[in-house]
Amino acid sequence: MRKEDFFEVLGELDDDIVKGAKPTMKRKAGWKVWVAMAACFTVMLFTALSIFSNYFCQQVTTPPGNPNEVIVDDPTDTTDDNTTPATSEIHVSMDNISFNEVGELIDAARIWRDPELYDRIQWDKNAVIEYYGKDLTPAYIPDGLTAAVGNGTASVMADKSGKIVEDTLWLGFYHDYYEDGSPKLTEDVVATKGFSMTASKIGLLNDCLYILPENEVKTSDIDGTAVTFGYRPMPYGPYDPDTHEPSGYYDMYVAEFEYDGIEYQIVAEQMEAKEVVKVVSSIIYEEEVFVDK
Repeated sequence: MRKEDFFEVLGELDDDIVKGAKPTMKRKAGWKVWVAMAACFTVMLFTALSIFSNYFCQQVTTPPGNPNEVIVDDPTDTTDDNTTPATSEIHVSMDNISFNEVGELIDAARIWRDPELYDRIQWDKNAVIEYYGKDLTPAYIPDGLTAAVGNGTASVMADKSGKIVEDTLWLGFYHDYYEDGSPKLTEDVVATKGFSMTASKIGLLNDCLYILPENEVKTSDIDGTAVTFGYRPMPYGPYDPDTHEPSGYYDMYVAEFEYDGIEYQIVAEQMEAKEVVKVVSSIIYEEEVFVDK
């Protein structure tokens, strides 16, 4: 039926019939309103559930191909400004960290260089940063440890053309120091407490030997960087004059890795394994991280 025909027929209807149809139309209209309201409520409920479901799912997510780290959105971030990035926490699990038994640490003999052919150069902090491209101080330093005097400077060797042939940088972070700047021994355990870090773009002159054969030494993956962790119980004196037994043992940890074209070695004494992993992770991520047991 055409629209014109419909209205023509409607105009010929008796007034009583039209009046009788009014209540029915109202009831139908009311029914339609309730249906519309229910549909809107259903859509709103579904949308809310979807939003909250996504919110809670985003709180703990594991990036694909990176099982060791968990990125956790900061639940305290209530910023409504879309231009402000949400803060996050980086977590590293100790379950994915392997420690190898250390045999000994070896400080390779320094190569004698003819002063007629080579010069020793003293770098200040600016020269070190220019050479390495950044400040090598770890983003995380455990509480109670302070930087050694001279941290960030280096004494390097260069040939007469200015080419650097030795570039080792040493950084120390210990609980206390003697007047000459050397790390101070603790009273109960006669040993230093803290860690040292050596770095080089050319190659470190010291090495760590492990008990296991080289092809069996395990590495730990931290954000794609292979880190070799080592552990050794270290004896401390005074030693018994008859049995030559030490007074006890303390923990020594070693970490070796290459990151951003720089070789690192960290030697930590009287520190917890978790703290050592946290220091290493802060170098790789270049920010402080959380280490979970």
